[in-house]
Amino acid sequence: MADTKYLELKDSSSKSGGIAIAPDVVESIAGITVDQIDGVHLISNNISKGFNTILGRDAVGAGTKLIEDERGLVIRVNVMLDFGVSVPQVATKIQDRIQQQLLFMTGIVIDEVNVVVSGMVPDKTTSDIDPNDIFSENNGDQK
Repeated sequence: MADTKYLELKDSSSKSGGIAIAPDVVESIAGITVDQIDGVHLISNNISKGFNTILGRDAVGAGTKLIEDERGLVIRVNVMLDFGVSVPQVATKIQDRIQQQLLFMTGIVIDEVNVVVSGMVPDKTTSDIDPNDIFSENNGDQK
C-alpha cells in the first residue's frame, strides 16, 4: 500500500484525537486469520520474506497485501491448500473470515478479498519401512 501510510478510522474522532492504523497491521490481522483456518497455508514470495528477515519484522502478513484503488480497500491473499479440500468453499471461508475479523478488530470495511491458490499440499504418505530394521531384505515389500 504505497500511497497511504495510515488508514484513518471512521468515527474515531473524539475529544482525545483520531485513530489511524498502519497497513502492515491490517495485513497481519488478515494473515493470522488465514493461519487459523484448517487446510490453509499462507505463503509469501521470497523477496518479501527476505526483506522481513533483514528488517527483523515478523512475517505473519507476508502472504497478504493491502491495496487501495478505485474499488476501495482490497486484500490479496496467497495460499496453498491441503489436498482434498474444496477450493471454492475454502476460498469463500477465507474471504468471509478476513472481512469479519477486520471489521470486528478495526472497524475497517474491506471491499474485496482476492484469494490466490498457488498450490496444493499433498497428503502425508506413510511408509511400511521399520525404522529399527531399515536394511531388512523384505522391508517395504510386505506381500
